[in-house]
Amino acid sequence: MMLVLGEIHTALLPHSRPLTSEEAGAALALAVGEGVTQWSRPVPHTASPTLLHGVDCKLPLGPKPGKRHTDADGDNGAVRAVGTVCSRAALTGGHLLQGSSWAAVEAQDRPRRMPWSYYLARPGSVFPIGKLEAHRLAEGFLRADTRRDRTAFLDTAAVARHSIRDVLSGRRFDMRPPIKTGSTRLRWAAIADPGSRNAVAFRLVGTDRRRLSLVTGAVDPERIAAACEDLAVHDWLLTAVAARIALAKIGEDSRHTLRILRPVVDHLLHLWAPGARFARDLQFVWDSLEHRPGLTRQWTTMVERVRSQVDYGAADLAGRIFELLEQHPQLLQREDHGY
Repeated sequence: MMLVLGEIHTALLPHSRPLTSEEAGAALALAVGEGVTQWSRPVPHTASPTLLHGVDCKLPLGPKPGKRHTDADGDNGAVRAVGTVCSRAALTGGHLLQGSSWAAVEAQDRPRRMPWSYYLARPGSVFPIGKLEAHRLAEGFLRADTRRDRTAFLDTAAVARHSIRDVLSGRRFDMRPPIKTGSTRLRWAAIADPGSRNAVAFRLVGTDRRRLSLVTGAVDPERIAAACEDLAVHDWLLTAVAARIALAKIGEDSRHTLRILRPVVDHLLHLWAPGARFARDLQFVWDSLEHRPGLTRQWTTMVERVRSQVDYGAADLAGRIFELLEQHPQLLQREDHGY
């Protein structure tokens, strides 16, 4: 059994247009001498090299078996853990920027703090000094942000944000995004246990935070991270488009509605490609979420609404222009004479 923990922050790149594949490669070249990874289909996607971050911290524990609720004060305890956490930046469609961090939590073969050489020889793994209680650690990690004192806990959010800051520090962006949107945070925990049945639990926590709990077979941690990144992209798209629809004042002001929704058509709708980077043995994750709550059904409904409102707004605007020209035919005469 292996536990994998991670976090992903997703936001719109602060740039007025999508980056080309060459620009994306240059922006995400975060390590000297290591190349980026790029895909062209079905949606352009670029991933930076994977970086390692050394940590010596605590992992919060969830409640013991038999207890139903986690104590927000942290009375469930914590274990010390040492090792390295992976991180990378990713860019989807030249527009959606992600900072991602993850680490496998594995049992240490010696019950004491080892020299750093021990941990560096096992990149991407964090080792608890003590008993590995995978289910308690997974629940404690997912709910760690509810603890009052979490300063000593593994901070995957800080590692994920570090990748985003590295990309934005290049000063190659005009800081004029075509759409004003917020960011989302997905915190996830996966238990890789060949003897267990696959399971998925996805929850919204407030307006911008999400929690994902998985039980899988024996899957490489990086593949699990890639699947979670893909899910985070599509959750962000649903959140961003729903927010724009809420701002559009549909049925009140067609010009305002057109102004708010037109950038959604131009920059976001074509990015929907669920499951594109899911490994075959993780496809059950998306299949489960398609069954309930039905993310593609929600997306299709919103897309139809956006397109119909844009079409209606454009037709209404054209009708007003023709009406204006009928009332003032001299405008056409001026156009004919080149004035």
